[in-house]
Amino acid sequence: MAKLGIAIATALMLCALTSAPAAALECKYTPAEYTEALRHLEAAAAKARVLAEQNPLYESDVAYYGSVLRDTRACAKTLAPVVSASR
Repeated sequence: MAKLGIAIATALMLCALTSAPAAALECKYTPAEYTEALRHLEAAAAKARVLAEQNPLYESDVAYYGSVLRDTRACAKTLAPVVSASR
């Protein structure tokens, strides 16, 4: 399962290298896979933040993980089931 998450995170990172507007996101994975990728990316982003506090060279990593997390969250939100308030 961890290898799958790492593979998804890697794929999402590669997708982030191409600057696509939010409307053009290609969400190819299941919501569960995006959830797993979010866990890995959030951990990596937290580690990058700690490193950036010690060394400013890591600030670009923080920005990078921020953009990847934003895209991943957008896909997860898009694919999440719609809950209706109708009774």
